[in-house]
Amino acid sequence: MAFCRSGSPVIAGCGTGTGTGGVAMHLLCLGDSLTYGYDVPPEKGWVNLLSDSLKWEVDNRGLCGDTTWGMLTRLRRLALSGYDAFFLMGGSNDILEDIPVRGIQANITAMIRLLQKQHKPVYLGIPPCTRQESADYGWQAREDVDRHNDILSDYRIWLLQQCQTEDLHPIDFYTVLQKSPHYADGVHPDETGYRLLADAAISAMKLGY
Repeated sequence: MAFCRSGSPVIAGCGTGTGTGGVAMHLLCLGDSLTYGYDVPPEKGWVNLLSDSLKWEVDNRGLCGDTTWGMLTRLRRLALSGYDAFFLMGGSNDILEDIPVRGIQANITAMIRLLQKQHKPVYLGIPPCTRQESADYGWQAREDVDRHNDILSDYRIWLLQQCQTEDLHPIDFYTVLQKSPHYADGVHPDETGYRLLADAAISAMKLGY
């Protein structure tokens, strides 16, 4: 079962962090429910927490339930020249839906290529693993949890390799929630978990830009 479907693009922040020409930094965040901030108030999602901390204007294009193919389709429709940096994370829904990993990798690679054409920083999010209680919420069958997590673990390794070969900036949410498993439903973080994701993203973006 896919992550929830909900929400429209949200623009967060208009602060003093500066990008090209001294205007506020404009960051595009493309992803699924983990980027959208599922099941917490908008101000508690990691994207808004990042925007508040860095004083960046952030375009949250997290769409609950989206797959990497859906993300690629949406990305192709966006005008990218107005952004100063990009964040990309997807693949969790694909894996829960048993979409072949080769297709996930092809979609991620295509999105990376589109973003690299802008010659601006690209941050690649590493999605977290899931937990057994996710079956209680209907996100996946209990007998599939370990298998899906094995795929997510291998997928993490591939994403980190992409960061090395393509000069991308990794943000390893997988490790963040593995060390401090603050989940609401076995798939999505709780408020503390989103705060931890925000801290990781803030640290990475301070270094990467």
